[in-house]
Amino acid sequence: MLSTTVVIVAGLVWLGVLFGVAVYGERRPRVLEKRWAIVYALSLAIHCTSWTFYGTVTQASRSGWWLPPTFVGAIALYILGAGVMMRLVRLAREYNAGSLADLIAARLGRHSGLAALATAVMLLAIIPYIALQLKAVAMSYGVVRHGQTLGSPAWQDSALYVALLMALFAMLFGTRRASTVEHNRGLVLAVAFESLFKLVAMLALGALLLMPTHALSLPAQLPAAPDTSGFPALILLGALAMFAMPHQFHAGVVECRDVNHVRTARWLFPLYLLLIAAPILPLARLGDAVLRPAGVSSDLYVLALPLAQHHEGLALLAFLGGLSAATSMVVVATLALSLMVANHFAAPLMVRAGWGRDERGDLRGAVLLQRRVAIMCIVLLAWLYSRALASNDALADIGAISFSALAGLGPATWAALYRPQLRARAVGAGLLAGTLVWLYVLMPALFVAQPTWVTNGPLGWQGLAPDYLFGLHEWSRLGRAVMLNLAVNVAVMLLVARSRWGRAEPAAVSGSVELAGLRALAQRFLPAERVDGLIAGSGDV
Repeated sequence: MLSTTVVIVAGLVWLGVLFGVAVYGERRPRVLEKRWAIVYALSLAIHCTSWTFYGTVTQASRSGWWLPPTFVGAIALYILGAGVMMRLVRLAREYNAGSLADLIAARLGRHSGLAALATAVMLLAIIPYIALQLKAVAMSYGVVRHGQTLGSPAWQDSALYVALLMALFAMLFGTRRASTVEHNRGLVLAVAFESLFKLVAMLALGALLLMPTHALSLPAQLPAAPDTSGFPALILLGALAMFAMPHQFHAGVVECRDVNHVRTARWLFPLYLLLIAAPILPLARLGDAVLRPAGVSSDLYVLALPLAQHHEGLALLAFLGGLSAATSMVVVATLALSLMVANHFAAPLMVRAGWGRDERGDLRGAVLLQRRVAIMCIVLLAWLYSRALASNDALADIGAISFSALAGLGPATWAALYRPQLRARAVGAGLLAGTLVWLYVLMPALFVAQPTWVTNGPLGWQGLAPDYLFGLHEWSRLGRAVMLNLAVNVAVMLLVARSRWGRAEPAAVSGSVELAGLRALAQRFLPAERVDGLIAGSGDV
């Protein structure tokens, strides 16, 4: 096993390298200017989180699929639907939108309540996904240091200190300017750099399979009864994740300097996903043959396989690859979420109450403080969630549930892109109804010991039980949650849109108090030409 000193020093050195790359990119904004389309395409690989190193191996072990289903959806969107991404980039630039919540609200009547609801749904989805990253880091540290995953008191939990470092990184590079419309070149360059590193790490692990001692251990056939339940839903979610996940929207839309860069990403990003996925199924099959009889979790094959063959250096490389993948996702996701929380929760309250102004009415300090507090709160909530996760929860299952929460943003995004005449009330009602149904269907997953009503249904009506709702008991729980989320979302949205309540809503009344206050305050410290652009978009000050 590797010593604690070696693992910790290697991790800190690698995080320091990422920090240095970010600083270099920010201080030299013209670096790689002529190749920025490639840098942009590589930054989209933030989609490959620690789940790629651990959870997708479990998926491959269960199903025998070479390509993870979420990758299939992401590849399909960029190859077949690149026009959607290009339209998102154009509209985000036109409305100065710093997040998907900003864009949806701006296109649908500047409705502050709809933006807040979209932000709440993203928090509901991404906090468990951040928790997954922290849990993966803690598990991988336990394996490379001790050869097993170990429970520990909170103050000894390695995930806590990693989370605090990630929060510090996000604060340093995301909360130094009040405006969010300027591109963060340093952060994008760091994400692209770590994308190359984790690709090298995964391919190095795959090269392990070329050794004769390993090739002889591979089973001749795939499992007789592969488990592909929920895969159609995951393919759909993989496509939606390209713009619904806060970190993916930030990397793919907000940080896109030129809409033509999407054309480069259309082929380079799918190629990247194909390359990083290439070793996953062979690693899963080898792990099943060599490690499963010993009781090793499939989530840990990428670390346990090199350790079993005494390749400590390769195991350390795999650990750093997973740490790097988790860091980039957590940093960008918390940064994006903090902007939404500050804009759509804190800013309206601050404007109404007159908080946070100095003697000149300058809000910049208060806005930056809000973002920093939001980053810390999000990271600590995710860490607490990771501590609460049951020890037998597979990372693949946690990731799938987190992805599924974002399905409801699909209809809202469609309305913002192609049907802006729909009222915010209708879109918000659909989003709320779909999310509540999603929560109800996935209710059994929240209980270790399930209450009777969860199994038998309220008042003993089994047809209303989460697993039997609408007669879809033969579907996988994930597929049922996603499809009912979307179906209820669209149905309620259309019903409300046709009702008098939905039609009666003025186009740009909601949020007018907040916007008027933001305009008055923003004019005190921003140039006049910037104020109109900011208010027309996200309302970010």
